[in-house]
Amino acid sequence: MSPEADRPQGRAAALVEVFARLRKDSRVGLMTHIVFGYPTVEASRHLVDIMARSGVDLIEVQLPFSDPTADGPTITHACQKALDRGVRVADGLAFAREVTKKYAVPILFMSYFNVVFNYHEKGEARRGVAAFAKAAAGAGAAGLIIPDLPPEEDQERYPETCREHGLHPIYVTSPNVNDRRLEAIAKAASGFVYATSRTGTTGREVQIAMEELGRFLDRAHRLCKLPVAVGFSISKREQIEALSGKAEMAVVGSHLIQVYEKLGLSALEREIRTLAGRKD
Repeated sequence: MSPEADRPQGRAAALVEVFARLRKDSRVGLMTHIVFGYPTVEASRHLVDIMARSGVDLIEVQLPFSDPTADGPTITHACQKALDRGVRVADGLAFAREVTKKYAVPILFMSYFNVVFNYHEKGEARRGVAAFAKAAAGAGAAGLIIPDLPPEEDQERYPETCREHGLHPIYVTSPNVNDRRLEAIAKAASGFVYATSRTGTTGREVQIAMEELGRFLDRAHRLCKLPVAVGFSISKREQIEALSGKAEMAVVGSHLIQVYEKLGLSALEREIRTLAGRKD
């Protein structure tokens, strides 16, 4: 890991502070996920407001992409609907600039490498990773989650470029990876590691094999030496509590979209507060 990762500044430092606070409180944190622009941009504003007021620790803002290979049907559908409405990357960046000025909770951008690689601003000669990292940092993001970028592939100096712009490059891993992959993540990543609770895509209601997952999380901690957030198929407070001593953060995405679609904003707020362990 480069020296820059040890001296984070601004929003990147706020993300490190989140995990320090969780360790101090012996608490599993909660990262919630939205697909920007679904069902509308205004709805995204309401969703982030509810999440920030309900005690979440991190918010993951997905920039819609037409082929979200790591995502299940719920998020894939949300991405397509947002794209059909004309939502673009520039809109997501403007949205992040708006919400990061309003809320203290760190914001992370999640998308796919095609989005990053093809990004450029009008009139700017710089494009690709450098342009996107500069724009994301300028929008107030604390880090980037690009699930289809393997840590062994240093495309356009991706991890170094992220850190040069004050962003954490956050890598995604799963229980079936070998130690070599985790060691590669250790060299490239900072902030935390995003571990899936199982192989496959998001959003499936399946029983999480906690004993097997626990062994994998032990290995991820030992080799990566970073906090670990666990996502995929998490939808209950009991699952989050079961991660105590195994992971620092739980990630909930598809479940929240489904609650919002079926029951609306008020029910969503109650659900987030329950997941966050809020009693008030």
